[in-house]
Order: sequence, then structure tokens, then C-alpha cells
Amino acid sequence: MTRPAATALAVALLLPAVVLGASGCVSAFAAGESLRATDGPSGAAPTDGASGTGGASGTGGAGRASAAPAIPAPPPSVAPGDSTATDPVLSGLSVEGYLLVEADSARFVAPNVGRVTMIGVDGATITDDGTALLPQPEGSAALVAAAHAAGMSAELLLANFDAATKDFSAGIGAALLRDPANRTAVIGQLVTAVMRGGYDSVQLDLEYLSAADATGLTAFARELRAAFDLVPRVGRARIPISIAIMAKDSPAAYADAGYDFTGLLADIDRVVLMGYDQHGPAWSPPGAVGGLAWAEAALDAMIASGVPPARIDLGVGQYGYSWPGDGTTGIALRVADARDIAGTRAVFDAEQGEWTATLGDGTVLWWSDERSLALRAQLAREWGLHGLAVWQLSSAAF
Repeated sequence: MTRPAATALAVALLLPAVVLGASGCVSAFAAGESLRATDGPSGAAPTDGASGTGGASGTGGAGRASAAPAIPAPPPSVAPGDSTATDPVLSGLSVEGYLLVEADSARFVAPNVGRVTMIGVDGATITDDGTALLPQPEGSAALVAAAHAAGMSAELLLANFDAATKDFSAGIGAALLRDPANRTAVIGQLVTAVMRGGYDSVQLDLEYLSAADATGLTAFARELRAAFDLVPRVGRARIPISIAIMAKDSPAAYADAGYDFTGLLADIDRVVLMGYDQHGPAWSPPGAVGGLAWAEAALDAMIASGVPPARIDLGVGQYGYSWPGDGTTGIALRVADARDIAGTRAVFDAEQGEWTATLGDGTVLWWSDERSLALRAQLAREWGLHGLAVWQLSSAAF
């Protein structure tokens, strides 16, 4: 996601404990935070992630690394981007399903055979000074193995996520991208992580950037491609690089956010448009998680910026949000929880392509589910897109 909802910790609803998570998505569950009905709102304003201070553990003791690792991984079981879903709703589309690395994350892989062709593993986080990667979370290898066993490819996500603020950090992004030495160090460690971890591709999930970061972002993609090209392939194909992009409504807005598509597309194979977090309880009044018209406007602006439709994946949310009637800050919801809470008050908004409900106490819910996904699959075909990217499998109700 693209907004912090770490401040959105509670709503006066009787919910079971929920642990959801991620990178590429910033919400209370995106941050891997436990959501409990007893939690109260923090009262903190949404952060803009600009400071770059804090972080999970500083540099994590990792030093600067060379640009190319010495140990190649075995060939991938599935060539990234070559397969398409067989599920009737998603057929003909490549579908990436994101997962945060947690103890039981691998259990969400097998049930999605036929729907999902790639697992996006939230496993590489940049230190707060931009010089290195934090250690990958325990369980990453098991998730990669589960993906390959299911005939899916596994993509490693690289994020400028700050665990202290539970949000993406512009400061971390700038520290990495504006310093050539930092880029070299992180690229060396990232290539090593990909090869040793058996990943099939990499996704750059660097959010809250600015126009001042455009040159560095393009250079990072170019230098990463060059580093991958130096690695012995041992029978494996060229390692694809994708990038997650925050939705904007004009080419100028994409440029202001640091995305020089002309430069990036020389080395980026696939662009994921994050078509979610249009609204959220920590930063907006009630509204769709990612309405159809809003997503189409962002797609139109991206294509006008020079990105071919066949290289775009549309990101689709599979979660919801609450806006409590008493004015406190709401929470992120799994699809099943949103349905249970809404009950007979649930109404499908055909214009937005999402569900909504207004409860007796004035609390408003919005959520995106498999019906929402089907509409966006239809949109992807109509626009000639490469596929879809689902945030995220552990909060969906497939």
C-alpha cells in the first residue's frame, strides 16, 4: 500500500486478533501489526516518512558488499512472468500474490495454485542509513520453497520501510539512491540475497520518493541490471526486475514522485501500479480502498507517461478499512472480518467495484474482495495489461 495506517489501530468493534502484513502496502496490517479490539487510537498524525531516522536496527552490522556475488542459485522452477493463471476469472493474466514473511505465510501458497503465478516475498529491507540490507526474516526460504513446489516463481521485494514509524521512509530512499556508494553496497547484498535465496526476480518497492530521487532511482535500476548480468546464470534466464509505483493522476505527478519512466524502462521489465489505498482511515474520509475510476485514471496517466500496457500489472487490494462512527481512527480488516462485521448491511458499489456498509453506530466499512478482483481482471484484459498484483494473500478470502 502507499499510506501509513499504523495510527489506525482500533475501532469499537468486537474483532478477533488479526496479524496481517507487508511491504508495498502500508496499513496497520501491512506493517505486520497485531490488531485487537482493545487497542485504542494512537492519536498520532499520519507520518510522511521523510526523516529516515529510527529504523529496525540501524545498519544491522552489515558492511558494504561488492556488486556481484560468488555463489549462484540453482535454476528457478518457473520462468518469471512466463506463466498465466488458469482460474477462469483470471485466465490469461499473470498474477502476483504478495505475502509478508511470517511463521505461517507458506500456508497461503498452495490454495492459490491456478490463481497466482508468482509469490512476492516481502523480505529485503534497507537500513535506515541507506547503506545495507537488514537480515531477511526467518521463514523466507520456506516461502520460496513453497512457491516453487506449487509451480510459482518467487520475487524478492526491496523496500525503504521504517519499522520505527511503520511506514515507508523518504529519508531512507534518499540515503540509498542519492549516494553511489550506498547503491553499490545495497545492490551487492541484494544480488547475493536473490542468488543464495533462490529467488527468480526482484521488485523495487521504494515509496515516498521525489523528483530529486529520479536520477538515483534510474541509476539503481541500471546498476542492478548490470550486477545481475555479471552473475553466472547456470541455466537460468535473465533475472527480471520490476518496480512498484504509487498511483498518480498525471504524467507530471509521476515525475514529481521520482519516476522517470523513459530511463527506468531500459532496465525494468514490469511496472506494478499500486491500485489501492485511495482512501484509508488514517488519511482520508471514508471511501473505496481503490475505486475503479481512480485506478483507470492512474493507468491512463501511466500509459501517457510512456509505459506500454503490456508491461503493467494492476495492483488490487484484498482487504478493507473501517471508519468508526465516534471519530476515532479505524483499522485494516481482512475480507472475512469485514463481511462478518457488515452482515446484511453490506452493499456492493458497482461504480467503485467494492463493498461498503454503514453500521448502526455510524461506522463505515469499505473492502475489496474476489468480486472486486474479477472486475479488475476484466479491466486488465480490456486495457491489454500484463496482469494483476494482489495485496495480499493472507487477508484475502479466496
